[in-house]
Amino acid sequence: MKIFLELPFVVSIIILSVASIAIFLTAERVFRRKIPHELMIENHEVGGFLYNAVCVIYAVLMAFVVFVIWNNLEETNSKIEGEANNLLNLYYDAAIYPDSVKKEIHSQIREYVKRVTNEEWLALGEGKRDDEAQKIFIRLNRIFLSINSNQIPNSEVLSQSVKNLHELREFRRHRLLASKQSMPDILWLVLIVSSVILVAFTFFFSTKVKLHQYIMTAFLVLVCVLVLYLIYVLDHPFVGTNAIKPDAFQPLIDIVNRAAK
Repeated sequence: MKIFLELPFVVSIIILSVASIAIFLTAERVFRRKIPHELMIENHEVGGFLYNAVCVIYAVLMAFVVFVIWNNLEETNSKIEGEANNLLNLYYDAAIYPDSVKKEIHSQIREYVKRVTNEEWLALGEGKRDDEAQKIFIRLNRIFLSINSNQIPNSEVLSQSVKNLHELREFRRHRLLASKQSMPDILWLVLIVSSVILVAFTFFFSTKVKLHQYIMTAFLVLVCVLVLYLIYVLDHPFVGTNAIKPDAFQPLIDIVNRAAK
């Protein structure tokens, strides 16, 4: 299924919609051949109330899932921005340290950002971390832990840097965990079965002009496909054309590049 995340949004929707609509319209045609129009009309009065109840349950379920996943995505974006901002603060605050320490900090931050935004970002799509990026991050931690506060004119800067480093560790951990987390299979099963039931329920209704009912069914299937695909995209934040980009690190990359010239 991840191949649909790599394709453009419109292409994926067209493929999924056409396939789903073809399956349901075929099933509906077979169903209508076996049950006459007159018998299905009798279902409208009672079936209409039941169908409204099914629609309400389906809408609440979908709204809840989209809300939760969207909040998780927003939190992930916020943590990534926090990681980039803390790195930027560490880069600027390094000016207070001795030149040898300053150069070492700048070097490790430069290597870390380069590795994260390239190799590790690709690994996130597979729910993995980059071992080299992890090693660079560990070296950066050791630099700050080895600094003697007596050699610094302003120890408060070192304290703030250590605090930023702790937050940076949490932000990095959250980013890595977010790349591995996904909706449970049981929840996907409930969503898909609910969508199938929602569409199949319309088979028990009938219109005199069959084409009208086929068109309405096709629209309903399209809506279900759009919602399910949206959830699937949000559930894979680091995969495909709509994945989260490392744009939050760009200001730091620009500063590092200018300093290297």
